[in-house]
Amino acid sequence: MTHWRPWIIVIGLLLMIGCYHMPWFSHTTAGFTMNGFDLAEWTSLHPAVRSSSPAMLTSFLLRVPQLAAAAALALTANQLRDPRSRWLIRAAAMLAALRLIPPTDFFTGASDDPNYRQMALLTAIGAAAVLGSMPLSRVSSRWQVGGLVVILFGGTAAGWWGLSRAHTLLGNFQIDVSIGVGIVGYSLVAVLTAGLALGIGWLRRRHPGLDAARQPVTTG
Repeated sequence: MTHWRPWIIVIGLLLMIGCYHMPWFSHTTAGFTMNGFDLAEWTSLHPAVRSSSPAMLTSFLLRVPQLAAAAALALTANQLRDPRSRWLIRAAAMLAALRLIPPTDFFTGASDDPNYRQMALLTAIGAAAVLGSMPLSRVSSRWQVGGLVVILFGGTAAGWWGLSRAHTLLGNFQIDVSIGVGIVGYSLVAVLTAGLALGIGWLRRRHPGLDAARQPVTTG
C-alpha cells in the first residue's frame, strides 16, 4: 500500500468504533435506546443470558464488534510508513480494547461476577491482539488483508447475532424497539472498509511499482 492508502482503512475502522457507540436499538423511551456497549451490559443482567449455554453468549456477541475493530485497527497500523503513526494507531487500538475493562468492583471483591469476568477476558484478548499484531508486520500484506477482512466480517456477524438475541429478550418484556443507526452504520462501514482493503491489495499486486518507494515495514 502506498503511504496514504492505509489511512483510508484507519478512518473506516475509527468510524466503526464510533458506530458501535451509536444507538443499536431505538425506542421512544430514551432508556431503551441503547448503543452496542450499553446493550451488552443490559443483556448481561438478564437471568436468561446468565443461565444460557454457553453462559453470557448474548453479551459476548455484542462485545465482539468493539474487539474486532480494535484488532483490525492494530493490524492496519502495520501498513503505515511512519513509525510514529504506527504507534499512534496502535495506542488508539489499545484504548478501544481497554474500553471493555470491567469496573473497579471486579478488582475489589466482585471477581466471581460472570459479566465482569467476561469483560476482563475480552480486555485481555483485545490487548493480546493489539500486541500480537506487531510481529505480523513481517507477514505478507496479502495475508494481513485477508485477516483484516475475516475480522471485519466476523465482528459484523457477531453483532447482528447478538442483536437478534437481544431483540428476543426485549420482546419478552413487550418492549418494541427498532434497529438503530449504529449497527447499520457499523455494518456498512465494515463492508466498505473490507472492500477497500481488498481493492488496495489487488492494486498492489497488479501494480507493484506503486509501492516501489515504500520503505520495508518493521515491527517498530
